Amino acid sequence: MTNTTPADSPDSPLDADSPADSAVEADVATSRSGRIGWLSLAIAILFGLFYVYDLFEAVSNVVGVTSQINLYNEARAVVKLDPVPIPWGWLVIDVLLAPVVFTMAVIIGRKKAVLLRVLLFVIGLTLVAATTLSVEALA
Repeated sequence: MTNTTPADSPDSPLDADSPADSAVEADVATSRSGRIGWLSLAIAILFGLFYVYDLFEAVSNVVGVTSQINLYNEARAVVKLDPVPIPWGWLVIDVLLAPVVFTMAVIIGRKKAVLLRVLLFVIGLTLVAATTLSVEALA
């Protein structure tokens, strides 16, 4: 008669080398990596509000810049000067920039640590703000 402990038996849950344990560990790892935690969601929503504000600013620039240039062109027409074209390319870039950068920050930071994810959102927001200011200066 051999003296076996529960850890020595092949069906023991304490055996780390069994195929069942490795499958459970793989399932747990997959479920952890595929799940969005509440902290990640809260960070994305918080920074999403800043990105949405920048998007609102870009849309209001489209409305404001086009109406201002139209009024400016009416005044130029009175004195028989050529009209100034509306910079549609820059305005479209300005509108698309915030959602694209936010999406990239979410995708790149998907499986990263929380602080690195926050850093990605901050870097993206800085990029959007600097580019928006440059576009406003060019438009």
